[in-house]
Amino acid sequence: MSDNTEEKPEKEDSPEYEFATGTTLHGLNKIADAPNWGVRLIWICIFLGCFGYATYLITETILSYLTYDTVTDVSLKFEESLDFPAVTFCNFNKYSFIKVARDQRVNVYLEPLYAFPKLFGFTGTGVWLNDGPTPTPSPTPFVYNLASVTTYAGFQLEEALVRCTWRGEPCDASNFTHSLSQFGNCYVFNGDTQAESVKQTVSGSGNGLHLIINVLADEYSEDPTQGGSSDVGLKIHVHPRGEPAQMDTQGIAIGPGTHAYVGISKVNYQNEIPPWGKCQEKELKHYDTYTLTGCLLECRAHWVEAMCNCTAMELPGTMDICEPQTVVDCVTSVYNLIIRGRLPCECPTPCELGTYGKSVSYAGWPNPGAAASPSIGTWRTDAAYMERNYCVFDVFYKALNSKTVIQKKAMTEEDLLSAIGGSLGLFIGASIITVAEIGEYLITRPFKFFRKKTRTD
Repeated sequence: MSDNTEEKPEKEDSPEYEFATGTTLHGLNKIADAPNWGVRLIWICIFLGCFGYATYLITETILSYLTYDTVTDVSLKFEESLDFPAVTFCNFNKYSFIKVARDQRVNVYLEPLYAFPKLFGFTGTGVWLNDGPTPTPSPTPFVYNLASVTTYAGFQLEEALVRCTWRGEPCDASNFTHSLSQFGNCYVFNGDTQAESVKQTVSGSGNGLHLIINVLADEYSEDPTQGGSSDVGLKIHVHPRGEPAQMDTQGIAIGPGTHAYVGISKVNYQNEIPPWGKCQEKELKHYDTYTLTGCLLECRAHWVEAMCNCTAMELPGTMDICEPQTVVDCVTSVYNLIIRGRLPCECPTPCELGTYGKSVSYAGWPNPGAAASPSIGTWRTDAAYMERNYCVFDVFYKALNSKTVIQKKAMTEEDLLSAIGGSLGLFIGASIITVAEIGEYLITRPFKFFRKKTRTD
């Protein structure tokens, strides 16, 4: 045999075979190394079945994620003390009949809003009215805009506050801040955000705010036939500090001769951003913190300023205060258009929202002992007068706990990756390492092809 016989080169495995037998992807090595086509066909069916079912599960997982469903997590936290909310109250009577009828300048200024009768004279506690001229008034401490006149001629806390206690300790008008609303003068307890909030340390009635307010029903000037209110009493609203009160659409009504017990509970909401939720934070011009109420008030102010060229006294703004005639001719119409949806207000739900759940119960007031109490009654009051004029209410935490309601993604990005990885790993043994192996194969395959072609040539 000749010594020049050439040895045949060892057959080189294909890149596909090397990948199939070396990858961590389960099943491919069984297909590549099958002893015959029968076994190979069985393993191909098994691999394709597992791969197909894994693909189905992954597709369902991705579609479920893209529905952007949410779940709600509710937790209850017990506290030793809780910050007390702001409590705003207003009288249903916007202007004092006596102050308006006594002062001709106020009477004439407010005439577009109300046709007030003219005050002729006083005898004792009675009031006689006629169509004659009002006596020349003395100088009045206000400037001629609607906000200043309302502050002067509206509901005065100093005249109306009969009793105030906070956690059993006396309080007075200095503990309240003044604000304006569509009800005129309103007063806010614990509303000064520059001061530290008061705290309730013991739950239950008698451990919060207790007020007795004289609504002065005999001085009501409201006339329903001219757009005034037909109610007698107070409108109160419990709201977070720093959030303005929209008294025309919010609050609880309390009539004279009743004692209202307003039990509150603190609830915090945390909402998801789109596409899971609808929350969004906007920057407000006149408020430091975005709240839904603040946004709605600024929306009202925007449309009033745009269409009436002034600022309504109960709204934030920088333009001149709307005059009474402008309120009648323009502002009221703008409010109606907003209510009907003709003028849009884009106020999304805040991502973090604090509110107070309320439960209200009522009792008749006063009983004979309270009516005879010298700390409540005076020489000019009796039980009938109190029933006609006095509103009594308590605001308190029912329990010293706070509830937090959190809107969460039903499936997070981590859950999505875990579900996909679980399906791939369970059925075909794929992992991140497998992805790297596939990448390596796709990168090196062209180089091996050209190298083989060069050797052949």
